[in-house]
Amino acid sequence: MTRLLVGGYSGDKGQGRGVSVLEDGEVVATIPADSPSWIARHPVLPVLYAVAETDTGSVHAWRIEDGESAQEIGCGETGGAEPAHLTVDSTGRFLLAANYTGGSVSVHRLGPDGSIGERTDLVQHEQHGSLPRQETAHPHMVRTIEDGVLVVDLGADSIYQYDLGDDGKLALTAVFAAPAGSGPRHGVRIGDRYYVTAELSGQLLVFEPDGKLVGAMPASRSEEPNQPSELVGHEGFLYVANRGPNTVTVFSLDEDLPHYVTEVATGDWPRHIALEGATLYVANERSNEVMTMRIDPATGIPALEQTIEIPSPTVVLP
Repeated sequence: MTRLLVGGYSGDKGQGRGVSVLEDGEVVATIPADSPSWIARHPVLPVLYAVAETDTGSVHAWRIEDGESAQEIGCGETGGAEPAHLTVDSTGRFLLAANYTGGSVSVHRLGPDGSIGERTDLVQHEQHGSLPRQETAHPHMVRTIEDGVLVVDLGADSIYQYDLGDDGKLALTAVFAAPAGSGPRHGVRIGDRYYVTAELSGQLLVFEPDGKLVGAMPASRSEEPNQPSELVGHEGFLYVANRGPNTVTVFSLDEDLPHYVTEVATGDWPRHIALEGATLYVANERSNEVMTMRIDPATGIPALEQTIEIPSPTVVLP
């Protein structure tokens, strides 16, 4: 049995009603929530977390049993507007959220049962770029890494690295500069490189672990304007979702820099992609569907297997 959790926009942002629970392509339950545009699991406990991407900004937690909501176990204000991303640190003690419009990063302490406790820190970013969408800082991703926390800031053209202390406080350790006007959105580390989508320039950026930019290339070869969103790696390949061209680009990682292989069509506005083994899931926000694709082990190219209707999906969690 294949089970998926799908978050999406609701209210004035979309047609969703919360986090949808899917089994074998059918919606079997819905966890009511306000614009849960990003969701994440606790690393050990059966607990699901979601942002509420609203003007006030909050995070929510539910204990999950058999894939359905059994109990809401807390919420907390993030201190910034429209949180767009969140993560749980590897110890399961802290929940971090990136407040996109608020320009800040929040930290909440988690209880032994995964419940959301007090907010332990709120770090405000001040740097910003010169383009219309960079009038202020816009953190778009927060992710724990082996040696700290990584925050990708679209408004600041920067990638911040923090230490997370036992007291739940963030301490800045490094800032990586992205090209001016690139608008970095999401990033992933594969091997000894960081790969980052640049939403405003339509590029894929490649960094060394010390922050040195070693490559920048188009995320798509389409002539359509592109706002690349999510990216994932699998067995020597990198997959990048392209909003506008409505494709997923396949890059090979067998050379020093990513090598373009091909692009495969998606639905309208692929906001998020996720992997489970050799299965690639694509959340197409504007065409109200999640696509299931199977990756060919020889070529690395995904092919469509199934399309599931779901309103305004923004994130899919296998």
